[in-house]
Amino acid sequence: MQKVSFVFQIIFKIILIFLITFIWVRYFVRSLLWSVVITSIITLAIDFITRIFSRKKQMASALKKTEREEAENCFLTLSMDKNALDFFTILAQKQHTAVKKKDYVLISHESGEKVVLFPHLSFNPLSPDNVANIIAKTQSVKPAKIVITCASAQKESFSFAKNFECEVLILDQYETYQKLYKPYECKPEIKLKYKKEKGLAFKDLVAYSLNKSRAKGYFISALILIISTMFVRATIYYCVVASILIIFALISLYNPFARNAKSKSVL
Repeated sequence: MQKVSFVFQIIFKIILIFLITFIWVRYFVRSLLWSVVITSIITLAIDFITRIFSRKKQMASALKKTEREEAENCFLTLSMDKNALDFFTILAQKQHTAVKKKDYVLISHESGEKVVLFPHLSFNPLSPDNVANIIAKTQSVKPAKIVITCASAQKESFSFAKNFECEVLILDQYETYQKLYKPYECKPEIKLKYKKEKGLAFKDLVAYSLNKSRAKGYFISALILIISTMFVRATIYYCVVASILIIFALISLYNPFARNAKSKSVL
């Protein structure tokens, strides 16, 4: 699904560039054929230039994507591990004096300052209630800082965490990877992995793009284009596109691939 969305995103970007360029080219060039030709050349040129400037960024994003997948798999593995707290204890002991408690790891610095490392291994976003419970559980040791690792956190949790005397640092699964696993050179042994989504077959792509629920959208788009032909000079262009959209709407209504797959047995 991600690959299909990425392809659609590229196509949609090119279409948008083409349309906004066509509007202005068509304003100055009366010939429809030359308008399309000039617009196509300009669109390809703009797309080529943007690809050159974004190439380095895409390479960096590819590396981040690999790390993000590893971070997700690390959290998945730890969330299913009854002894996950042992891992965080080992991680903390690499650079500090750390002791495993019932729900967290207590780190003691030479200055006497105490830091609590609290893994919140839930797939639900960390809520203000969770933060309050964590602070209540650790108040007996009077920590100067509480570091909470989690899958993700509600926006309200960050503002709520600022209401206490001790510093509360919230790290989602990606920040945990960047700020704990990598600097301490300690990562959990990945025993569980998220399955990567497979690319859609042509039948799946047709079912996704031309299903009954999308027929209304195609029809409304076609209707808008047809009405606009009364005000825009490029009547043939809009009629062609509107006709294609209507055909898509008709196909969507009777698309055999869009029906739910029948299962022989539920269990």
